[in-house]
Amino acid sequence: MFLKPEQQLERCKRIVRQRVDPHIHPSIAQLAVESFDIPGEPMPTDEFFEKLNRGDIDFKPFTLGGEWGTTWGTVWFRLTGTVPAGYPKGKPLELILDLGWYPHSCGGHIEGLVYRADGTAIKAVHPLNYWVPFMDAEGNAQVPVAEDGSFTLYLEAASNPLLLGVPPFIETELGDHATGKPDEPYVFKSADLAEFDERYENYSVDLDVVSSLMELADKQSPRYWQLAKALQRSLNAYDERNPESVEAARAALAGVLAKPANASAMNVSAIGHAHIDSAWLWPVRETRRKVARTVSNALALMDADPDFKYAMSSAQQYAWLEEDHPDIFKRMKQRIEEGRFIPVGGMWVESDNMIPSGESLVRQITFGRRYFKEHLGVTPRGIWLPDSFGYTGSWPQIARRAGFDWFLTQKISWNDTTKFPHHSFMWEGIDGSRIFTHFPPADTYAAWCKVQELDYAEKNFQDKDLSDRSLLLFGFGDGGGGPTRNMMEHLHRYENLEGVSKVTIESPNDFFDKAHRQIEKNAGEEMPVWKGELYLELHRGTLTSQQGMKRGCRQEESLLRTVEYLGAAATLADPNYAYPREELDRIWKTLMLNQFHDVLPGSSIAWVHREAREDYRRDLKRLAEIAQDMCAVLRKANPQADLLAEARISQFRNDGASWRASRINEPTNALSVLTQTLDNGRVLLANGVLSVTIEADGTISSLLDEEHGRELVPAGTRLGQYELLKDEPAVWDAWEIERESLLMANAMTGSIESVDTENGTARVRVRTADDDTVITTTITLRPGSHTLDFHAEIDWHERERFLKVDLPLGTVADQATYDCQYGLVRRPIVKNTASDEAKYESSTNRFAIIGDAGYAAAVINGSVYGSDATPIAGNAAGGRDSGTMFRLSLLSAPTFPDPRTDIGAHEFDWSVVANATVGRALDAACALNAPTLHDMPDLAPLASIESANGTVVLDWIKLADDGSGDLIARAYEAAGGRADATLHVCPALAGASVHETNVLEGDDLAADLPVALQDGTQDAEGATLHFGPFQLATLRITR
Repeated sequence: MFLKPEQQLERCKRIVRQRVDPHIHPSIAQLAVESFDIPGEPMPTDEFFEKLNRGDIDFKPFTLGGEWGTTWGTVWFRLTGTVPAGYPKGKPLELILDLGWYPHSCGGHIEGLVYRADGTAIKAVHPLNYWVPFMDAEGNAQVPVAEDGSFTLYLEAASNPLLLGVPPFIETELGDHATGKPDEPYVFKSADLAEFDERYENYSVDLDVVSSLMELADKQSPRYWQLAKALQRSLNAYDERNPESVEAARAALAGVLAKPANASAMNVSAIGHAHIDSAWLWPVRETRRKVARTVSNALALMDADPDFKYAMSSAQQYAWLEEDHPDIFKRMKQRIEEGRFIPVGGMWVESDNMIPSGESLVRQITFGRRYFKEHLGVTPRGIWLPDSFGYTGSWPQIARRAGFDWFLTQKISWNDTTKFPHHSFMWEGIDGSRIFTHFPPADTYAAWCKVQELDYAEKNFQDKDLSDRSLLLFGFGDGGGGPTRNMMEHLHRYENLEGVSKVTIESPNDFFDKAHRQIEKNAGEEMPVWKGELYLELHRGTLTSQQGMKRGCRQEESLLRTVEYLGAAATLADPNYAYPREELDRIWKTLMLNQFHDVLPGSSIAWVHREAREDYRRDLKRLAEIAQDMCAVLRKANPQADLLAEARISQFRNDGASWRASRINEPTNALSVLTQTLDNGRVLLANGVLSVTIEADGTISSLLDEEHGRELVPAGTRLGQYELLKDEPAVWDAWEIERESLLMANAMTGSIESVDTENGTARVRVRTADDDTVITTTITLRPGSHTLDFHAEIDWHERERFLKVDLPLGTVADQATYDCQYGLVRRPIVKNTASDEAKYESSTNRFAIIGDAGYAAAVINGSVYGSDATPIAGNAAGGRDSGTMFRLSLLSAPTFPDPRTDIGAHEFDWSVVANATVGRALDAACALNAPTLHDMPDLAPLASIESANGTVVLDWIKLADDGSGDLIARAYEAAGGRADATLHVCPALAGASVHETNVLEGDDLAADLPVALQDGTQDAEGATLHFGPFQLATLRITR
């Protein structure tokens, strides 16, 4: 008889679905169910059980098959049942719950956690992991069972709405708050006590593996036909009416499943994982529960399978677990001690990596590492950021100077244009630091452990000529859930199997050690290296979406810099001053949570961003109060010092007065700005340095640098023109600004409203509007200033539109230079290649510089991160000069996941800097972003750096974290050159010594990293420093 392999595959699918899987969990008893509904915010677990024990929980009868839940509400179910006499019969018993699961979107809708009557958690349930251990084959039960077999359990069920469904990106109002209504009710279909028959589970996995191997095998190969024959004989042997036939059916597959892997097969290290977004399509309060559910799942799987290991990042999530569920936390710590539950990453959260300041990234590590050490007893060795939207080129230096020796992500595989050339490589930062980096070639952080994924990973792996090792992260993620028993059963079969990679369950550290050694040995001088940032060719709109997140982050980072400096000064000035360390730590932790890679980028539901805005309002207000309290301490300690009514402290000034309080709008000897209004409505401004022509519509037709005779606005263009872009992406609404949007821009029309002069400064007020949005722009020219300043107040009422402002510059260049964490990054203006073109929108941070061979202009900003730069082609006949069109991205209006993104009032600040150098751009940007202080005494800076050459920025001054009273000064070379400098300290630090540390303020800095303080410990005053390009140094000053 002819063998029809394709027919066997079709037989297999139906037999598994209809005749095997239904026998894995035969029901032996249905549970009785009662419910207690909480339509609003959930009740803490300990409070629920306290009330339960007092008799204050009023359960109502509930009929299985009935609807339950309200949007974002919680229902507690009491589950009671009876174990039939004579059980167990040599098989484990499990609870099988169906709350009305969708067959997709695991972690994206309903979930639950099952508890004992004493309030301790057993295990969670979700659509693809709906079993709960009840009794093992020997009769040992997870819960007390009475003599008559009766038992009681409690299920906390979260009625979370499905927001990202099929099809995705459908506009919804359900991401805002708990409605108290059953907007999308779920049906509690079944609750059973069931046998767990491992024979059927194992047979189902065997069939899946064999059929998957067939689907991937060469149809002309012997292996394909051997698999087909084995599958045919197995299906023939199986009879669902005879349970004993399962063993014969499995035996028919044993031969093909015992064939060893090819000698050249890849070696895959698999590690369980659940990517849990700290907030996204659910609020933070729900993430706290997701963490508990996911960890309980991982612990239950460890109990069931001694080979299972699990990796989890984010100190914040561990801290939530410790606070909310000490029983789960205690069990988890035992597994950590065994080396099976593995804390990774060492950061407070998996943050965004393009928008936060360098200091924020350092604090993510310092707070994260401290928690891991103090609460978990571990020190992670690698950075774990699988899902963030691009990675600054400063990461290798920051990571290495924090003691990390490897870096993991896979997000760059999401590129929409080019394919990244490596999976295992040395990532070289902008300063030259290198860190071993791996992108799991399965291109996911949430593998299902299917043969197809391993096959894809092996074919996809870019460095097979030098390495045969890769990492596989498996387990349901984004909304948590984690690995399942079924996944582990698949992996066991891949340990040594022909046609698939060889899989070992292994810790990330073990994988990185082996992979690094292997590629280093095999590559020699050919070690794959990638230098600079890891730009994600996707999700470019996250640089703009939810502007309040960007503005709040920038303002809070700036205010924390000032407050920590003032706190150090106050501590030195008054030994009795009580530094508010605990409060500042709380504020830092809140800021770091809001820097999570779906919060700061603006890709979460309205609920998340509303809470983040409230956090920023509260903490900015409190920081301002703390700053003024510190100023009061300094005034009292220095009664003779001049008082500055309104002042700022800037971390970098070109005049050498960095970190010294300076008056805002300080009087100057420069000539007052001349102002002239012409009959045609034009306004002319001039301050002896710049002359400006503002057209009647409020746009600028000329910005002339009089000192250098350079026109900054190319003829035929207008600076300050607002453009509304059509923004209707095919997918990823809040995440993306697509290429086509840049081709669909409509200029907005404005007019000059007023011209005012005060204290020698000229201000021109312009009103720009369309049917829905009004923009009021104030253009300011100050005496003697090299900058033209803009302040915009925008009342934004758009839908699927994107707002940019044109800033054409009369400099021609192939590349623009952008500010980034601890340095600069260059990106293409001229887009010659696909990779160049893919960077059509990129991160600006505080400034961008565009220059030709002899002259440069810069654009600085207060809270704008997205921008684009393109060449302006000259056309003499058409009256257009060549140059560069630089546009800042101000606002967007996507409809998913928040249908009212950014509706309302916003403020922006930016400036154009003439004759710009890196130093001038830094000076202007630091001043623009520095917060305002009131009644600040004019005092010498605690520390300063005098550069003999190069551009060194003393970025942060603070007290040491250890409470010693030592001063920490963090400095870096900012322009990309070598620099020699001298450290100076204030009189209060006379006699102090200084030595260089890692960014964690400890002494164990890796020996291969350059140091700025090359002679070891020195006297702080006059200490000599030597910086390489973009080199970072953390200096500890000890009295």
